[in-house]
Amino acid sequence: MKNILLAVSLLLTTTCFAQKEKPVSDSARFTKYLSGAVSSFTFDGKKPTGAGWDILEKHFAENQFVGWGEYHNSPLLSQLAAYALERASTYGFKNWCVEVSPFVASELSRMARYKNPWDSLAAVSREHPKYGTFPFFKTTDDARMLAAAGTYNYAIWGIDQEFQMAFPYAINRVYTAQSPKVRQAYKAVRDSLLARWWMPKVKLLDSLRNGIPQENYKQVLDDIKVSGRIYREENSLMRASLMKKNFYSYYDHTKTRHEKVFFKMGANHLAKGLNLMTSLYDIGNAIYELAQHNQTSFTNVYFMLRYTTEDGKVIDDLASAQPEYPKEFLKLYDKEKWVVVDVRPLRVRYANDKTLSEDTFQLLYKYDFVVVSPEVQQ
Repeated sequence: MKNILLAVSLLLTTTCFAQKEKPVSDSARFTKYLSGAVSSFTFDGKKPTGAGWDILEKHFAENQFVGWGEYHNSPLLSQLAAYALERASTYGFKNWCVEVSPFVASELSRMARYKNPWDSLAAVSREHPKYGTFPFFKTTDDARMLAAAGTYNYAIWGIDQEFQMAFPYAINRVYTAQSPKVRQAYKAVRDSLLARWWMPKVKLLDSLRNGIPQENYKQVLDDIKVSGRIYREENSLMRASLMKKNFYSYYDHTKTRHEKVFFKMGANHLAKGLNLMTSLYDIGNAIYELAQHNQTSFTNVYFMLRYTTEDGKVIDDLASAQPEYPKEFLKLYDKEKWVVVDVRPLRVRYANDKTLSEDTFQLLYKYDFVVVSPEVQQ
């Protein structure tokens, strides 16, 4: 009987003690671990300085694959990437994977070998001055990346679809590469394709394709056909599959399976697991699993932006009712510094008490590092 009373007494004491303990909220737990996971660096447009950059550079020393998940059309990020290409080359990186088609990648590779890549890039961009002819390559800062790629002997890998703005350029390149006899026979076909350049007819593409001998140019026209279908159907699955197919076309022709590759693409494509927007297994997850197969490693970095401008007005994403980026990270913004967060220590046990946003949880497990840019994007 005494033993029973003692057990009941201990149970009541333990229960009362537990009731007095206040549960720690997810936001408090996140903040606790965040304090030891943040560093930063400054960047003058030429060379970054600070512990945050040392961490990013160390990725190139420790990983076979490094992915920079960018926000697009950033002059400052292009400048930083140009420096990253230089530094990465010292750690054995010679392959640079970007969000363009294989054909555009070959054109960019050609420009990278010129003394001044900007001259060629500017001439191409005049066809579509607002958006550029080649996606994400249209400014002097973008040309700096090409110059770095040329200087440090990078192979440029283009694994994406053909973008619409490049359709007329690609069609013209295919046409002008033909003999005078073929050009004369297919001038009307070429003109009809360009008349509706944003969505050329498949029948006309096939007609030109069947009239030329070069396999590489046949492939360009095939890529336009596939891209047209992706646009018409808004087919994200087809696009993700195409990225993986194109990547392995490059990778399977490398000298060893351990060649290093630097990725600079839209952040959502480089997630480990499901793409944040499409909920599909994208190229980032394929690389993650490839690194596991190779017994190497892949680190991905998610770059985010707090401030943009619209019609001359500065827009604060943190103040938005539906922010594009998680507010927990946007709060770290520093107008003078790039803020680097190692999210791996933040992957602790959470109660899902809704004090942290779902977007934050997604980033914690899909990316290894988050970088909050000081840029106010124009």
